[in-house]
Amino acid sequence: MLLLLRTSALLFRTHLARLAWSRRTLVCALLAALGPLVAFLIAAASRKTNASEIAVHVGYLLQLQVIVPVLALVAGSAAVAEEVEDRTITFLFSRPLPRASVLLGRWSAILVFLTVLLAASTWLLLAAAGRAKGPPLDDGIREPLLAAVLAGGAVYSALFAVLGVFVRSPVIVGLGYAFAIEGFLANMPAGTQSLTIQYYLRSMIAGLGSSQWSAVEGFASTSFEPLPRALTTLSIVLVAALALGAWRITRREFVLSS
Repeated sequence: MLLLLRTSALLFRTHLARLAWSRRTLVCALLAALGPLVAFLIAAASRKTNASEIAVHVGYLLQLQVIVPVLALVAGSAAVAEEVEDRTITFLFSRPLPRASVLLGRWSAILVFLTVLLAASTWLLLAAAGRAKGPPLDDGIREPLLAAVLAGGAVYSALFAVLGVFVRSPVIVGLGYAFAIEGFLANMPAGTQSLTIQYYLRSMIAGLGSSQWSAVEGFASTSFEPLPRALTTLSIVLVAALALGAWRITRREFVLSS
């Protein structure tokens, strides 16, 4: 266990430094700027929409449902798949190190990167929305959105990092999951929503947020999980995904094509 922690910490530092200078980081930064840009344009162009309406709609429909999973996919899928693409995975595994540390260490670096990027993106979105008319945004809008965005970044990135251990093209599979499966089930009625991560992220907002979130179409009419249960479920999904990925990477034989 001590060797696993030490190796994971080393790979964490290495991958975090690598992220700082990669093209993938530039792509993520551009994606993260989309939410604040849309909020700013609406605030500047519309005289009828107040700050809270911009924040809840752009935050809920764009930031939470689109930007969070896409950013997590772009960053998280590189945890193991990037080493396979660069043909360096066999070099790592030729060393006497726990294989699971490759996944855990690199995902930890991705988590820190995503947390900083998503926090900055959400703060800028709220600041842009606050430029519109009406009363200032209250904590019932800011805190639930930030909490749900950061939780979503953690869970989605873990799932997509583990996906790279199982499939050769995690980005394609991840896009299909995030939008074809989650996007469909999360907007279905009744119990099918509970099969998605989005449902529990929305439950966080419902448990922490103010009544202003009910302005979003479909939000007030949906029955959400209590906050403790939503947090517990998200935590279980995250831990179970990493455990499954650690088990798989320990046993998988990575054969690189010529």
